[in-house]
Amino acid sequence: MNIKTLLALTIGVSYTLSSFVMSAEISPEKDAKLLIWSDESAIAYIKYAGDKFNEKYHSNISFTVSGLAPIDSASRIIQDGGSTRVADVAEIEHDQLGRLVVAGGVMENLVSGNRIKNTFLQNAVDASYYDGHNYGFPVSYATMALFYNKDILPDAPKSFEQLINFSKKFNIPKENRYALLWDVQNYYESRMFVAMYGAYEFGHNGTDVRDIGINSIKAQKGLESMKQLKAANSANPADLRNPQVRRGLFSEGKIAAIIDGPWAVQGYENSKINYGVIPIPTLNGEKPRTFSTVRLAIVTSYSPYPKAAQLFADFLTTNEMLLKRYEMTNSLPPVPELMKKISESANDATKSFIAQGNNSDAMPAIPEMGYLWSPMANAITAVWVNNEPAKSALDHAREIIDEQMQLQE
Repeated sequence: MNIKTLLALTIGVSYTLSSFVMSAEISPEKDAKLLIWSDESAIAYIKYAGDKFNEKYHSNISFTVSGLAPIDSASRIIQDGGSTRVADVAEIEHDQLGRLVVAGGVMENLVSGNRIKNTFLQNAVDASYYDGHNYGFPVSYATMALFYNKDILPDAPKSFEQLINFSKKFNIPKENRYALLWDVQNYYESRMFVAMYGAYEFGHNGTDVRDIGINSIKAQKGLESMKQLKAANSANPADLRNPQVRRGLFSEGKIAAIIDGPWAVQGYENSKINYGVIPIPTLNGEKPRTFSTVRLAIVTSYSPYPKAAQLFADFLTTNEMLLKRYEMTNSLPPVPELMKKISESANDATKSFIAQGNNSDAMPAIPEMGYLWSPMANAITAVWVNNEPAKSALDHAREIIDEQMQLQE
């Protein structure tokens, strides 16, 4: 019997004895040496969390923290796991979870699945599950909002229609002056309009590959509605794919409003632009639904110290540690109780991302989501640039997606 099986049996037996049994029923291995992968901005926090973990468990675990972008962690685990040392606990973007599970690179969450299910944002809960099983420990989330130049727009726009009207006297394409910018050809960003009437990628909270909704009537209506914004965002989208170019134009005062995420805040602060942040405005009276990305801590199936790794990943999701993470890194905790507490004293940007988080959907974490990105980007381009009807563009995207999925069966 291997140690991972023994751990699962130990917790399972404990759980039948008490409805309150979770991580307190097991103890970390005494000789544990944990390797943690997180992004560079969170290294100091992870080291702090390691010290606090040792205090809580009266242990002397050695923590080695390496900076690795969460978007790259899953690939490293899949490529190197079993042949060389990989992290015991790694932080990943949740849309990488499905391929990691399929590859056998991640252990189930054996200590706090019920707590996460009952106390975290539904988006975070959905993001931490695959095929009905909980694998992830949600530690933060991010979504998009509207940044606007207060010197150009003294009053925050309440609707995209206001930006459309404003663009009639503001836009000068030869000078790169536009009322609105976002990466139109990036489905992650334009998805908010495609989904605003209730469309979705996959049914059952993004898990049912047999129910694909990207060419539904609701999706067609959303994409057609997005075309209204060409008046405000009249730039050639191919010229503005680079986020640094878009952000540079906004910082220079040439863009009235830009759709962006919390990762851009520090850059705008450094530019000294007089900006505000609001949740995504309405279009045709509807609220666009953004994607949200949930950062998950996961325990790799290659860890020689699964008890310590499980307990540490769980420790990162406690209220105390999530609040400390916010304090040290500005990462939003995906817990309604904590979001409410933070909102009481947060700046406008943080409040707006929290508010938009309540009107967002977690990206589907199943591997099949990978088949959608390129066809949907092409569909958006066909509608936005070539003025193709949304129905034919989305139907074509669906055909390509179906073909790709069938080839993998």
